[in-house]
Amino acid sequence: MITRSSGFSLIELLVVVAIIGILSATGMVLYSGYIQSAKASAAKNLMAQIALAQSEQYANSGSYFKTDSSEVCAPRSPSSDEGVETIVQIELALFDGDQTIPRDGGYGYCIGGTDSNNFLVIAQEFVSGDSTECTLEVRRRGGVQSLGC
Repeated sequence: MITRSSGFSLIELLVVVAIIGILSATGMVLYSGYIQSAKASAAKNLMAQIALAQSEQYANSGSYFKTDSSEVCAPRSPSSDEGVETIVQIELALFDGDQTIPRDGGYGYCIGGTDSNNFLVIAQEFVSGDSTECTLEVRRRGGVQSLGC
């Protein structure tokens, strides 16, 4: 007597689960890369906005705004108190207090320069509070440069 099975065998189910696992693992890797590149693009756009705001600041006051008086400043993590304080200083001075810089974007910012006629904006990527090799810079006369990204 021959009986017909009306369901899937255990092997068929295991193959389907394995295929779904492989597809989801691939999707997660692609998604995390997409998120990282989107955050980097947002940081580059923000750096360009800061440079434009610096031009307006110079036209209004005759000097550029700086968060640090040294030529090269060190950005702090946006999740730390010092990092948030620097972000707030930039927003108050250049963006009339509007919350323009994201606190959860993963980048810390600072503006350095030794004289009133020059500035250097630096953005440093932070992951879980620790800095990475990815640094973005923009000077008064230049576009955004990526270092180590």
